[in-house]
Amino acid sequence: MLPLSLLLAVVAPARAAEAPFAYVGAAELRAGTSEAPQAPASGPGWHLAPFPYSTGLPLRAPVSIRAGYYGESPDAPFRGNILYFEGFADSMLNHDPLFAKLSAAGYRVIAFDYMGQGGSGGSMNDTRLVDPVVPGLQVRALAERVYERFRRADGPARKVVLGWSTGGLAAYDVAARGGADAAVLIAPGLCVRSVVKVSVETLTHAKPAPAADPHVDPVKPSSPLLAPGFAANMLLAPRIIRGEAMPPGVKGLVLLAGEDHYVDAACIGRALDERAPSFERHLYPGAEHELDNEVPEVADDVAARIVDFLSRL
Repeated sequence: MLPLSLLLAVVAPARAAEAPFAYVGAAELRAGTSEAPQAPASGPGWHLAPFPYSTGLPLRAPVSIRAGYYGESPDAPFRGNILYFEGFADSMLNHDPLFAKLSAAGYRVIAFDYMGQGGSGGSMNDTRLVDPVVPGLQVRALAERVYERFRRADGPARKVVLGWSTGGLAAYDVAARGGADAAVLIAPGLCVRSVVKVSVETLTHAKPAPAADPHVDPVKPSSPLLAPGFAANMLLAPRIIRGEAMPPGVKGLVLLAGEDHYVDAACIGRALDERAPSFERHLYPGAEHELDNEVPEVADDVAARIVDFLSRL
């Protein structure tokens, strides 16, 4: 039987660049023949350079991937690179409040959108957390390309991965395989609940005014049922990945929500007890899934705990 990665591969047209952000190498991207040059190092805010990515699927053209980095503040010493893994139906642009605090502390946050969500082209059906048949479909394969492209090399050599939800599962996988020195996991998808629809209303208690809403991109796709290939992989992958033991030298911080509609915090705790017992943990009893975009007292504490953890590496 053919794997889901081949049966369900669908490529959608690339989404156009959005006006408020600086994109580099548009001509190369449109041509699809070479990667755009790396965005120059500069101050805080987004520096985006989409590039064509080849998944390795037969008869598939390269997919336009939105990627780049939230720049480190010039007012603080450069303290290193952080590679961010987004959640399902997420966007790299939807977490600016947290990234701004990390920037102010001297960190460069490197991020990208998975195929078929945020500003990337293609289909979520071509995205995998685990796929031994077509490794190029795996989130970690794309992440490595993005990290090497946008990391700043003239600072601390340690590699830090930061992941939320499904991205927390992917970040755990990278760290467990020896691909990171430290991991920060926000409500990681190590134990997922059965979710049919994703909505901002069930992600956070925060209800900001439209002008202050950090969710600049919509939930896309709004349900795993709209990406059945990825949905099946998302249900299988946690059972595989949470069985991976974390290497002793990897440091970790895990932040969990007590009213999480998407992942099971108690199950995650048990998995960490067995496979990553040295990881620091903190539970926010009244919070929902998107902790970094929760009500201010939660979101501010999340950022402060992450900065404190990173300062102790």
